[in-house]
Amino acid sequence: MPLRLLGTLVAQDPRWSMASIQELSGSVARSLMVSDALPGARVFAIERERILLVVDGRLEYIDGASLPGATPTPVNIHTGAATPGSSTLGKGIRATGEHSLVIPREDVTEALTHLNELAMEARVVPAFKEGRPVGFKLFSIKDGSLYSRLGMRNGDVLQRINGLNLDGPDKALEAFTRLRDARRIELQIERGGAPVQKTFDVQ
Repeated sequence: MPLRLLGTLVAQDPRWSMASIQELSGSVARSLMVSDALPGARVFAIERERILLVVDGRLEYIDGASLPGATPTPVNIHTGAATPGSSTLGKGIRATGEHSLVIPREDVTEALTHLNELAMEARVVPAFKEGRPVGFKLFSIKDGSLYSRLGMRNGDVLQRINGLNLDGPDKALEAFTRLRDARRIELQIERGGAPVQKTFDVQ
């Protein structure tokens, strides 16, 4: 298949694992989760160095060696382990208020297609309350990272994106997918037990 694996995010719960691939026919990059469909295939599993696909009833895989120059950067979102590197995401972001910012469209697109780099900028783990998932908690946010440019802090729990609760993999995927075309992004965060809402205008 004319696909290149760009990177993976491997979660302890396989439903939360994600992969970023590039469709070489149109040089289009997209993000995938388990069970997502591709032309003639479906994602069966996402591993640290490859993704497994079901194609015509058989298992095939794409890894970093699939095409010349394609090297995945696997990251475990529960340990935060990753190769060090300087951040280039979100450099065009500018604040217009305490909790409001303007984000260039190209910065949104770049962040959504560089999951491996985004994963290196903070430790992100599912957050639970009374045994139920309520979103994602952020730790070890790097200075100058996309998270810090968005005004996120260590300990923040991201609960909703544009009104969608992040309490399950399906909701998280839907919210993530909608960001590609969103003209306005609203994040509902719990910070120190109190709600905080951040608003980003995409231009």
